[in-house]
Amino acid sequence: MEFETFVDSARDLRPDYFQEKFSELESIDDSATRGRYFDYFVGLLFNQLPDVDVVIGREVATGEIDVFVACLDAPDWVHRLVGEATLLENKWRESPTGTDDISVFHDKVSMATASCKVCYFVSMGGFTSERNMGAEQLIQSKTDPKMVGWDREDVEEMVREGSPEGLLRSHVM
Repeated sequence: MEFETFVDSARDLRPDYFQEKFSELESIDDSATRGRYFDYFVGLLFNQLPDVDVVIGREVATGEIDVFVACLDAPDWVHRLVGEATLLENKWRESPTGTDDISVFHDKVSMATASCKVCYFVSMGGFTSERNMGAEQLIQSKTDPKMVGWDREDVEEMVREGSPEGLLRSHVM
């Protein structure tokens, strides 16, 4: 896979590129390898937004951020939506993501130096949902920054469109 050669020139990629690479990702049996490539894949999707800078695997005081997107030069709508930056955590597992992963990621984001209004947790297996406090409910309760959870259907939408723009805009409503 060529995801590791992620560079700024990887802009204006067509949706069929993402569809092909998503199929390749799905065929990887080793979960660690697939997870690493998935970070680059999500980073490439975000790199399709205008005038953003994407860094994969950025270290912060509390650990590693899977995808860091700096939005200082991005169009007003992006900057108003997410702030100076947005951060993403990506999980590609069969089982739903639980509350521990949500709390750890939100702590990382809260301690990051960038001014982030919204962060995103991408879980291909979805999120636990319980009457009292599953991961879905915990995500909704997180503020400063606000947290948005995306599942497989959301990733598939980004892949079809070749960009996260539509999905980002839909969470404003």
